[in-house]
Amino acid sequence: AVDARAADTPAEAARPSVFESLPELGERLGGTGKAKLVWTSIRAGNDPWTDEAVTEKARKKLKENFQEIPRVSHVTRASCGTIKLLIAMHDGMEIESVVIPHEGRPTAATVVEPRTTLCVSSQVGCNRACSFCATGKMGFIRQLTAHEILSQVYIALRCIKEENLPPLHNIVFMGMGEPLNNFINVKKACEVLTDQNCFQMAKNRVTVSSVGPSPAVIRAAAEIPAMMAWSVHAADDRIRSKLVPTTANTMVELRDAYIAALKSRSRQMSTFMVAVTLIDGVNDSVEHADELIKLLLPMLEQGLKVCVDLIPYNDIGTEEFKRAQRQRIERFQRHIMSAGFACFVRVTRGDDQSAACGQLATSSKSARQQS
Repeated sequence: AVDARAADTPAEAARPSVFESLPELGERLGGTGKAKLVWTSIRAGNDPWTDEAVTEKARKKLKENFQEIPRVSHVTRASCGTIKLLIAMHDGMEIESVVIPHEGRPTAATVVEPRTTLCVSSQVGCNRACSFCATGKMGFIRQLTAHEILSQVYIALRCIKEENLPPLHNIVFMGMGEPLNNFINVKKACEVLTDQNCFQMAKNRVTVSSVGPSPAVIRAAAEIPAMMAWSVHAADDRIRSKLVPTTANTMVELRDAYIAALKSRSRQMSTFMVAVTLIDGVNDSVEHADELIKLLLPMLEQGLKVCVDLIPYNDIGTEEFKRAQRQRIERFQRHIMSAGFACFVRVTRGDDQSAACGQLATSSKSARQQS
C-alpha cells in the first residue's frame, strides 16, 4: 500500500514551482511586489511567462529557473458543455481534469449565479481499485506533485477565460486518484488554493473527497484547509468490500474517525458530504438506504451537518454493473430524507464523453506495467 504521507518527487520537481506562497515566490523573484504581479496574472488566466504586466526580470527568472506548466494534449467537449482536459506531465504521464460550467438558475430563496466547477486529479491512476471506477482499473502509477495539482487549476482558469465560461467557484478533488494517499501534496495544494495572496479560493469552496483509507489518515485530514467528503458507496461492510476491495477497516471505524476529524474543525468547516454511487441491484434498495441511515445517524446526533450525494453509476464499459433505475434512486433519496438528512441526486455531466464521475482514465502505464 502507498504510504498516505509519501510523495514521489519527479526530477522536474527539483526546480521551484511558480505556485508558491507570496513570501516564497517573492524571495525567488527579488521582491513580493514582483510575486504579486505573477499571482495577479495567474488568477486572471494569463501567462505570467509572457504577460507584460509582470516585470521583465521576473519573466526572465520564470523562464530560466521555474518548472514548466504541464501541457494540454487533448480537449474533449460533452454535449452539456462540460470540458475534459487531457494533461501531459513532464514525464509523459497523463491525467484528466474536468471543467463543468453551470448556468444560473432561480431558487425559492435566491438566484444562483452562473459558475464553474473544476474536478482535479491527485494521482496518476489509483491504488484503491474501486470496481465501478475506470481510474481504479489503471492501478497506481505515481503521485502528482503540488505543482502538478495546482497546474490543473491554472490550466482551468485559462480555459475558462478562453471559452468565456462563468467564474471558477468550486474545486473538487474527485478526479483520478485517492487524495488522502497523496496527503502531503494535496494538503500543500489546498493551502495555496485557499491562500488569499495566491488563488484566493474560500476554504468551503474546495472539497477533498476520499474513500477513507484508514482512521489515522482520516483524522489527519482535518488539517487540510478544505471541506471533507466521504465516498461511502455502501454502509454494509460486505458490499463495501466488493465495491472498494482495498477497504481494511469497518465502516463504523471509518465513520468514527470522520466524526473525530469533523468535531475538531470550525462549524463552517464541519459540514460533511457523503457520496454513494447507486448501482442497479447492488446498493440501491430501501434496505441499503436503512443501513446507510444507521451508519450516519450518530453524526447527526453529534450535531454534524451531513448531506448525502447520490450518484447514478456511470458506465465504464463493464457488464458487471448497470445504473440504478430512476425510480429506485428517487425512492432511496426519499428514504434518506425521511431520516432527517439533506439528500440530492447528482446531475450527470459529461458522460457522453467519459468525463463523468468514475469515468476518468488515461493510457499511462508504470514501468512495471510496460514490461
